[in-house]
Amino acid sequence: MERLRSVTLPENVEVAPSRTIAAGLSGRGIVAAVLRQELRQLTTTFRFRASAFLIVFLMLLAALTAAARYRTEGEEQDALMNDHARELAGATVDRTVEILQPAVKPPWRLSLVVDGGQSATPDVYSQALSALVTPQLFHLHRGNERLPASQPLDWTFVIRVVLSLTAFLLGYDAVCGERRTGTLKLVFSYPVARWKIFSGKLLAIWSCLALPFLGGAVLSLIATGSGGIPFQSADLVKAGLVGLLGLWALLFSVLTALLVSSLSRDSSTSLSVLAWLWVTAVIVVPAIGGLLAHRVHASPTEGETAGDMALIEQWIAREHAGRERRWRPLEWAASDGFAWERASAEAETRRFTQKEEVRRRVVQRKLGQAVLARTLGSLSPASLIEELAARLAGTGLERDASFLEQARAFRPVLAGWLRALDAGDPESPHILFFSGYVSRRPLSAPVPRFHFHEPSVSQGLAAAWPGLALFTCETLALAVVALFAFSRSDAG
Repeated sequence: MERLRSVTLPENVEVAPSRTIAAGLSGRGIVAAVLRQELRQLTTTFRFRASAFLIVFLMLLAALTAAARYRTEGEEQDALMNDHARELAGATVDRTVEILQPAVKPPWRLSLVVDGGQSATPDVYSQALSALVTPQLFHLHRGNERLPASQPLDWTFVIRVVLSLTAFLLGYDAVCGERRTGTLKLVFSYPVARWKIFSGKLLAIWSCLALPFLGGAVLSLIATGSGGIPFQSADLVKAGLVGLLGLWALLFSVLTALLVSSLSRDSSTSLSVLAWLWVTAVIVVPAIGGLLAHRVHASPTEGETAGDMALIEQWIAREHAGRERRWRPLEWAASDGFAWERASAEAETRRFTQKEEVRRRVVQRKLGQAVLARTLGSLSPASLIEELAARLAGTGLERDASFLEQARAFRPVLAGWLRALDAGDPESPHILFFSGYVSRRPLSAPVPRFHFHEPSVSQGLAAAWPGLALFTCETLALAVVALFAFSRSDAG
């Protein structure tokens, strides 16, 4: 492909370029001149039109799927809470201790921007105050398990997969293609700093993809807002930060394309190398990271967990020497001040506490395994960008961990509320929290409801700054190397 046709010599001129052309290229507007010419060449190609259409189409499709998923998950969670309200209707205090109280992680409003795994991870943690009821951690929206699993479609997918690929397609012959046609030799003959030519090419490819990306981002936000997702001001700020990260990632991809094109002798070699880099960064490195995390930081199996639970049962039986699990009718137990029941309540509480610690360790182990896989995958710029987007938006593993922490902190709130109700009944045995041995009065106050607190913008920035610093160093190093390779490029 010929580039910079406006600087080629007329057919009837066999010597140096005219003063007008030379002045235009050697003046202060050289970067703008190269940018305009490169844009004129790129925007007329099918590669650009197809890339721009694909970017906008995928972002609008992401908006439609995000809005539909948000509505579906919201309806399912509303149904869950309605069922819970019906179960509480007319309940007494002692009945309430055995009712599972759901802590619900609300649907992720920014799933359009970055899903962060929220469409696959548990979103409900139900727990009762009774030590005899096992807590439940589950994913409410299961969908059709027979359908093949697919990666969520969001801005992050477009950034790390589509933008990087289209940047390679537009830039793979930006230098080696012009070297082959002889255009590069003509441009290098002018008394112009090569970094200005490099900058013009860089900005041209970047802007060709940045504009459809920004346009698609705005249209997708409008579409999801119209589709029923109640965006808040903080959500728009987070989306804006991820959008800026996408432009930054696009710059990184364009620099990579220009570097490879500068080092390659022909376009086919450049395209092959870029294809290999893309597959490695997007597919191979994350897969290896997950494999290594599974091998190095294995999570406990169901058999190991069951063994730990059995050891707890043996320890409780040995410590309490058969003085547990004795529950008598109230009229019999009251004769000795509920001595057996209080001992049984102590044993059951200790058993529950120990088993809950095992369950917590299992979840922490799985989260740790995912963190390790994410860390190893961040050796790839594509995975690093995905992780930065999740941190800036406040989703991913951090949101899951925050949800579990807040859900467990909700239990003491419930306990304090019910303890106050039980204390107001002088007829209650006050053996908390076991049905039949606390107040039997009807509930006189509404049950507290769980409210999840999303991470703030400042918290997202604080969590992302180490990765941002790393990506800054990588981008600067790549820019220096790419400029050096272009400046030393052989025009012949």
